[in-house]
Amino acid sequence: MCLTIPAKVLFVEDSPDNLPARRITIRDSKGERSIIALLTDVHAGDWVLYASDTAVEKISEDDAREILELLEPKSHIDIAMLDGAFLEILKACHTRELKREEIIRLLSASEDAEMTALFSEANTIRQARLRDFFCIHGIVEFSNYCVRNCLYCGLRRDSKDVRRYRMTPDEIISSVYDAVNRRGYKLIVLQSGDDLSYTDDILSGIIRKIKEKCKVFIFMSVGERTPEGYRKMKDAGANGVLFRFETSNKALYNSIHPGQSYEKRIALLMEMKKMGYFIATGFLIGLPGQTVEHIADDIITIKSIGANMVTAGPFIPSDATPMALHPPGSATMTLKVTAVSRLLMPKAKIPVTTALETIESEEGRKLGLSSGANSLMFNLTPEKYRGDYRIYPNKYHGKEEIWEKYGLYKEALSYKMLEKKMAEAFK
Repeated sequence: MCLTIPAKVLFVEDSPDNLPARRITIRDSKGERSIIALLTDVHAGDWVLYASDTAVEKISEDDAREILELLEPKSHIDIAMLDGAFLEILKACHTRELKREEIIRLLSASEDAEMTALFSEANTIRQARLRDFFCIHGIVEFSNYCVRNCLYCGLRRDSKDVRRYRMTPDEIISSVYDAVNRRGYKLIVLQSGDDLSYTDDILSGIIRKIKEKCKVFIFMSVGERTPEGYRKMKDAGANGVLFRFETSNKALYNSIHPGQSYEKRIALLMEMKKMGYFIATGFLIGLPGQTVEHIADDIITIKSIGANMVTAGPFIPSDATPMALHPPGSATMTLKVTAVSRLLMPKAKIPVTTALETIESEEGRKLGLSSGANSLMFNLTPEKYRGDYRIYPNKYHGKEEIWEKYGLYKEALSYKMLEKKMAEAFK
């Protein structure tokens, strides 16, 4: 569930009564520290994987180098190249709330030195507040039917080139069971279009059955439903919601969401927060007419909502939609949004979105993580359905096995660590 970090063992304390738990001194990229090792055979000179101050597995030095290559940013910052006012804003984020015009200035960075400094500062804050806590989550896209007609979405109601599917409740439950109990996932997002054929009772029943079979956090991403429906899902055991507002500019929102209301969407988000849901929300980058000022307002909106997770990704055009010819959003702006979000919300979960990975492939993951992000979302939809969930074309899937190798382990410790971090998000 939580990405483990490689470290070299420097010293092993004796364990009384030959117990497996012992204290060891390690050296990682941040220096030396003392942690607990839940290992029966560990010696000075060994390499281990650790998470949350606990070593959980011995590994080879080659394996350690592999994961360090994925995580370590390679950048050099020349402070002398930075504008003084820009540098002052980066310093100010540690002592006070940034002003709107300061957020706009950070998002407007275009010089390589400024962007490198912004990404590095965000990564430093992530390390200071969350240490090396990265999470790997899974998503099951169980239906691509949708009653909405959003102009940008490949699953919109009027799309004629979509091969529609619906997974049965048993298929959904089985997919989650396999992900949790065989592969080690501890947080699963159940996602669909706004498909009302899955009633609130059906969804609540699915959640209950999953909770009976698996120790897992469940996030629901099923679109606009009634507060009563979301309350039923919460009572059934749902932990969080993934519910983006896409843009905080009301005129832009209404222009791309025919028949929908920005005010209604935000009101529903606030209702779900009152219910105790872990809130994951965000926006699209690169919408028609969107300005850097709009993007700054989007980030401010997320913070004002009190969201626990920030999810912002680039717009990618989809064929057979009214926005098919609109250019895609910028990967660079997406990274700047990630970094600024981390500066404003130091403890938030910030995933690397699939849309960024689609634009930048595997490099997108590394860029996102080195710009302040701290989680990844991998697609667990059954193969026979996966290609038909086409919100946009050519969704990136690749090299998940490398990340799973270091991020998923089945021991109860993994769930407890995530449970602790989830609780911290509400403080």
